[in-house]
Amino acid sequence: MDLTSGRRLSLPFVLRGQRRFAVPLNLSVRQTTLVDVLAGNARELAAQPLPAGLDGHLLCGVVDQGWRTHSVLDDRVMYVVKRDAWHYLAWPGSYEAYLEGRFSAKTRESFARDEARFAEAFGENGGRLDIQDFRTPAEVEAFVRHAAIVSPGYAPGSELRDAAAEGRLHGLVLFAKGAPVAFVCLRAVGDTLQYTGGGERDDFRQWSAGTILHLAALRLLFADGCFRLLDFRPGESEVKRQFANGSLRAATVLQLKRTLFHRLLLGAHALLQRRDEDNTATEAVSEEIQTLLGERA
Repeated sequence: MDLTSGRRLSLPFVLRGQRRFAVPLNLSVRQTTLVDVLAGNARELAAQPLPAGLDGHLLCGVVDQGWRTHSVLDDRVMYVVKRDAWHYLAWPGSYEAYLEGRFSAKTRESFARDEARFAEAFGENGGRLDIQDFRTPAEVEAFVRHAAIVSPGYAPGSELRDAAAEGRLHGLVLFAKGAPVAFVCLRAVGDTLQYTGGGERDDFRQWSAGTILHLAALRLLFADGCFRLLDFRPGESEVKRQFANGSLRAATVLQLKRTLFHRLLLGAHALLQRRDEDNTATEAVSEEIQTLLGERA
């Protein structure tokens, strides 16, 4: 579990899609890892003492134990600012075992046909997929450039360069006759891989370019033998649902000291969120948290 002290979060109040004002809070940030969660080491995180000298703490990626959105406890006010599915892939031993355990025979046959069709149409050297794995600091800029062609606006922060400098980056790109058409970005943390993004060009969706690359990446990583988990991190997407073989319910929880001000603050925010039919209040809080953590899920 990662602990950071004295970070500043602005809790935004959004009404009818517009941010009206924000209340600053000084918090410690505790972020769990998938390894901690699956080992059962993170279940008591929500009961940890509140930090002295701060307003409270923000708990990210904790297991949702069915909490009410807003609760007043003996020594704290607890507020669930976001709930998410947390998908992951636990290595079942081999790539073939993964495919057999996750997909039907008909789906596996469809994957094989799609890959053969793509390789025949766009591959190199007699029909091989053209996939490059960008891993070193010197290769990061090329990876980002290719990924931005696939998904215009893709602009990761310094975490990719940091991961590459530490030998923890896998930036995979699928090419069609020399042009990038899909990408997947992963970074290693011990024997766990964190999924940090992926995309495919719209004009190559009919060719299943994204699926082909994700499967090729998994085949490569299973063969590597260094990993046992792929952490898709909290948040829903079609890719995560398709390739994960396990999931749990996660929550981002704000806990503040039980003062009159904090009770009124979180009570008002909970009321606003219930009235927010298009969920903009929750999205605004999520955006603030992502900025605080310096990364996107």
